[in-house]
Amino acid sequence: DGAVKMSAYTNMPDDVKAMAQATEKKIVDGWNPFTGPIAKQDGTPWLKDGEVADDGTLLGMNFYVKGVDDKLPK
Repeated sequence: DGAVKMSAYTNMPDDVKAMAQATEKKIVDGWNPFTGPIAKQDGTPWLKDGEVADDGTLLGMNFYVKGVDDKLPK
């Protein structure tokens, strides 16, 4: 218990806060946020529908997923 701990939900609209809290509950209840379909930041398919990235895969990631608006440090 307590393995999932998010930062305080401040400085965001109430609807975004509610969505973040609902997502946190799903994770606590066993949902894996790295369940496909997920694309890489450039749109390249990464995980197929229903496919789950294991810990080793996540630790070896050298790319961002679609929706992340940043660049990897060089």
